[in-house]
Amino acid sequence: MTITTIAENSNRDIYRDPVTGNLAFVSGAYAIAQLCKSRIEAQRGEMIYAADEGMPTRATAWDLFNPKQFEAAARVIILATDGVTSITSFNMSSLNNVLSYTAVINTIYGTATITS
Repeated sequence: MTITTIAENSNRDIYRDPVTGNLAFVSGAYAIAQLCKSRIEAQRGEMIYAADEGMPTRATAWDLFNPKQFEAAARVIILATDGVTSITSFNMSSLNNVLSYTAVINTIYGTATITS
């Protein structure tokens, strides 16, 4: 069985497939990368049924920027995502109060990149 999810564009919006007109889906390594990114962007405490899950963004990026803790939390979330086998690299930067990261992951389907 292949991992599949609803596709999102660069604005994180779902969209229709231009050929069929139906809701677009992605599968394989790209789907896993998209799921990882969504899980990292979920802030701890915002999910009403899983309040103890999500990124501790407030403690690692907003109140006190702690890149090592942010990276550690992101790695835990990525590795807990179904289909991820390992993380090849994780790089992050903060410029003008904008936190950016790039992670290269290995999945059961091949390599994928996650960027913010």
